[in-house]
Amino acid sequence: MKTGIKTLMVLALSICCLNFAGCIWFPKNYNTNATPVYPELGDSGYPVIDTLQPELRWKDVKSEGQTYDVGVWEASSRGEYKSLWGLPVGPGDWGEHVSYVQGISENRYKIAKPLKPNTTYHWSVRIRKGDNVSEWGSFSQTAVGPLVVGHKHDIPYGFVTPEK
Repeated sequence: MKTGIKTLMVLALSICCLNFAGCIWFPKNYNTNATPVYPELGDSGYPVIDTLQPELRWKDVKSEGQTYDVGVWEASSRGEYKSLWGLPVGPGDWGEHVSYVQGISENRYKIAKPLKPNTTYHWSVRIRKGDNVSEWGSFSQTAVGPLVVGHKHDIPYGFVTPEK
């Protein structure tokens, strides 16, 4: 009986994954107030930007004595993501760290070293005030389709660099 249930679950999951592309995506839910402004997240994945040295910007969260930390990761191409939908599940799974800056007072950060062309990058920001540090900013999103209801969570912000 256990084998039959597992087979049924695999079949149901396969049908869900095949139908996931035709889903309606509901608005993103962010886990922090420092939400991305640029590159802006679209409904159909990460945007392709026009520079290899983008200036990342996020919604300013005004509070005296507060600074920001920014992390940038080159997305993993090894398919090692642990989530059901093949997306990273947290900073340890967001890829190879290419930049980390702490103590930024403005709500923007320009990447100093040019990034690789035609490459997907994850980025995130967190809020720091004294010894208190928020979690890395990410979002979750729910999709509904003809045969599936899905929920993705802890997705980092991201972008794709231009070809050259």
